[in-house]
Amino acid sequence: MISLHEIWLWFWFIFGMIVFMLKRAYYLVTGPNPIAHNYFDFFKRCAVPLVIRFVIDSGIYWLCFTPGFADRALNFMGWTNWAIGADMVTQYGPFAMFFGMGIDNIIDFSVSKISFLNGWLPQMPGPLPTQVPTEAQAKMLAQTEKDKK
Repeated sequence: MISLHEIWLWFWFIFGMIVFMLKRAYYLVTGPNPIAHNYFDFFKRCAVPLVIRFVIDSGIYWLCFTPGFADRALNFMGWTNWAIGADMVTQYGPFAMFFGMGIDNIIDFSVSKISFLNGWLPQMPGPLPTQVPTEAQAKMLAQTEKDKK
């Protein structure tokens, strides 16, 4: 049975994940290599990777409530000193929020260290085509023009 306290913790965890997604959207819309023209376009292009990552990250958070799981998993990965963190994210709202904001980065880092899982998580789409050619594109265009002659 889920308690009111667990619902409160889930609220803060999901709030943290939404803030992380908005931060990601901001940088991927306004950054030097944007992948979308606006936020609606971002969520349209990135819905599948965001939902899959949200489900995986939520599953990891849910597993933190299972006694003994987080301690053993962190020990297996050699992160013994982080075992106390599992207790904090399942007891206090601010820790759940920051866990929600950081879990995607933690999962990316962890998966990249496990060879058979490397590349398993869906990535964000590539940048939009630029109006002004980059230096590499200009060289390739020049080479193409040269080959035509």
